[in-house]
Formats: sequence, structure tokens, C-alpha cells
Amino acid sequence: MELSPSTWRILGLSVTAGYIGLGTFAITQPVLAAQGFGIYPESTPPPSTNRAFKTDKDEHASAVTTSMLLLGARDLTIGLALASFDYQENPRAMGTLILSSFVLCGVDVHEIWKLRGPAWGCAFAVGASIWMAIGYGMIQ
Repeated sequence: MELSPSTWRILGLSVTAGYIGLGTFAITQPVLAAQGFGIYPESTPPPSTNRAFKTDKDEHASAVTTSMLLLGARDLTIGLALASFDYQENPRAMGTLILSSFVLCGVDVHEIWKLRGPAWGCAFAVGASIWMAIGYGMIQ
């Protein structure tokens, strides 16, 4: 069954919304986002910037928070680029960007599989596969 260009556009916009949502979530709720990956910081990062007073738990919490902020920025950037391509009415560029993010999704799935097990890993793999199918459909 052949899908119309407007259907592919809506599917591409769903990926766009997903990236923007995931990025915003990771930036605004880094500890909760880390738990989605199976990383559980035992505390929240302390407000103190003096390294002499930080414990290993504090360092771990800071590293987790920083990592989630970086992942959030990555996802938000991809989502905004996809929105820009849609605004320019360039579905092939959207599809190319979605397909190129397969490497990122693959690493995310691998880490989630390792940390949370096959059930969560499979769920994320299915989601990534759907996004890749949408990307492929958009470049056709």
C-alpha cells in the first residue's frame, strides 16, 4: 500500500515531536531520564562547586545529570532540524536525518538492553525500527 506525501509528512512530524519531547524531557528532568536508561543516581548533584567537598556519589550524580543534559541537547537539536526541514517542505532531508540518527538510536538501544534487560531493549528497538521505517519512507 502506497502512502500519500501528506501521510509521510505527518509520520515525519511524529518523529520530530518525539525528538523534541525526549530532548526537552532529558533537559528538564535529567534524573528521571537517566532512570529510563537504567542509570540510578543515588542522590541529586549538590549545588556546591567546590570539588574538595564532593563525594563519589556526588560525582556520579553530577556525571549522570551532565550526560542526560547532553543527550537532551542532542535530541532537541535533531528535533529542531527536522522541524526546519518540514518548514522548508523538504521531506527527503527529513528522511535522511531520521535515517542518519539510526546510529544514535542503535547505541541507545544497546545501552538500554545492557542496563534494563531484553524487555526494555526490545521495546526501544521496536520504536527505533519504526522511526527508521518512517525515515526510509520519506526518502522514497
